[in-house]
Amino acid sequence: MVAAAAGCQQVVWLDPVERRWVEELGAMNLLFVLGTGDAAELVTPPAAGNLLPGITRDSLLALAAQHGTKVREEPVSIEQWRDLSLDGTLTEAFATGTAAVVTPVGAVCDGDDTWRVGTGSAGPVTLRLRDALTAIHTGQAPAPAGWLRTVAPAAVR
Repeated sequence: MVAAAAGCQQVVWLDPVERRWVEELGAMNLLFVLGTGDAAELVTPPAAGNLLPGITRDSLLALAAQHGTKVREEPVSIEQWRDLSLDGTLTEAFATGTAAVVTPVGAVCDGDDTWRVGTGSAGPVTLRLRDALTAIHTGQAPAPAGWLRTVAPAAVR
């Protein structure tokens, strides 16, 4: 209710002990882009403990690596998110999940502190990964080996 009253569309879940380590956005995984162009890296909190291990998250990490983007799983604090956004190192952030697919995060409100992520809209890495995943979803691009299973239709009664 506090987040909605502040005009926010989602909530960021932090770890329950220190209350500073980013875990998820609502019911979605979070991924961060550091840098730009060929030097861009994708960073996400490790899927351990409280973090929901998402299939969409895993798919995007695999696609990013296949497209030559360096991928790291490591803890990210809310302070790092703010500081790296403000100094321009963190250029994009997005949430992933079955329904959300890939949803950019444009701004973060942390109590009285609000900061913009990158340009405030979807960045090139976010868009490239979303396009690659949705192309697989719609059959416009081949799925990597082992990603699809043929399901036989149920017998008609």
